[in-house]
Amino acid sequence: MVTDKNLLEGEAAELRCRAENYLIAQEAKEEVSRTDDESRRLLHELQVHQIELEMQNAELRQARDEAEKALVEYTDLYDFAPIGYLTIDRAGTIQGANLTFASLVGLERSRLRGRHFGRFVSAEARSSFTEFLEKIFTNKGKEVCELALLKAASPPLFVLIEAVADASGQECRAAIIDISARRQLEAELETVHADLSARAAELETANIDLEAFNYSVSHDLRGPLTIVAGFCDVIDGVYGNQLPGECRDYIREIHDGAMCMNRIIETLLKFSSVKRVEILHKKLSLSKIAKDVAKGLHVAEPERRVTFRIAPGITARGDAELLRLVLDNLIGNAWKYCGKEEKAFIEFGVTEVDGKPAYFVRDNGPGFDMALAAKLFLPFQRLPGIKVAGHGIGLATVDRIISRHGGKVWAESKPREGATFYFTLG
Repeated sequence: MVTDKNLLEGEAAELRCRAENYLIAQEAKEEVSRTDDESRRLLHELQVHQIELEMQNAELRQARDEAEKALVEYTDLYDFAPIGYLTIDRAGTIQGANLTFASLVGLERSRLRGRHFGRFVSAEARSSFTEFLEKIFTNKGKEVCELALLKAASPPLFVLIEAVADASGQECRAAIIDISARRQLEAELETVHADLSARAAELETANIDLEAFNYSVSHDLRGPLTIVAGFCDVIDGVYGNQLPGECRDYIREIHDGAMCMNRIIETLLKFSSVKRVEILHKKLSLSKIAKDVAKGLHVAEPERRVTFRIAPGITARGDAELLRLVLDNLIGNAWKYCGKEEKAFIEFGVTEVDGKPAYFVRDNGPGFDMALAAKLFLPFQRLPGIKVAGHGIGLATVDRIISRHGGKVWAESKPREGATFYFTLG
């Protein structure tokens, strides 16, 4: 209070000083009649007061104009804000609202004042609003809630309300934010999630059925095939010399067909089991696995002249058995496809792609058109124009294994320029 009083006295003294200076300047310009000293003093005082009042009036008019301008700007910001604003008393009665809130509930603003806010709240949410209002005036901090508001001839309007009590504790200021679009999106996401859960359950059931089918294939189909192949061996061994050459050829075809079908079933069983095998992550040497695969290929076909270039010291973390299957397929494919090359070579190494190690198997075989690359990793897909042994399931198995390791596999090639298969691990 002392500070405010001193401030006002200082302003008054400054105003009087300005007025006296102004009067002295005016008297210097005009000739003023001189009477006695008292009259001159009184006249001087009256003139000073007059000038003080005129200055005060000018300052008040300027302050009023600025206040009116600020009020207009504030009113525009208040009324046309993108969210609704309300003033509500302790009883829940609306004391003021902006045009945005009036638009949200579909009423003229003049009809909102004096109405209880609860009339705009859906029946099932009114108890929540009552508790919310009580918390605002009890806690005296910002409170937040979500409610469904009623709107004439329209579905309920979901809003987020943020409110805080004013200094008097008799009213609160509330911001009303329309979240209907968000709630609708959440409902749609819940529906999608429910559908996905249902489909996941269906897929789980289908997987169980497939496992049962695989079991049936393994035991019920392979058994008869083994019997067919066995009887072919018996017939060839016992009656081979007595049978015509054409008949013996037929028996061999039957035997080879049965064994081929047996291998296809074995391949399918391995492919289907990849999704179920538990991943055992540990540090391992990919260089050693690649050398073992290369050695096995040389032993199986010693007459082949293929040079292997296997980089030493390549390590990774993953499942040893599954990654052995990856290299067995990739190196085995390279071995098959570069079989007709005079100076065939197969290279295994590692490079960097996007800051991660990318392992690769490269050969100088016939290569392929990159337009066919998307089909390489699909089951039973074969490159047209190239005849090699296999069932078209190896690269699909590689893709599954690498995917389970959190990585990806891809190929790069040009016709007659060899092929390179890359894979990364998560």
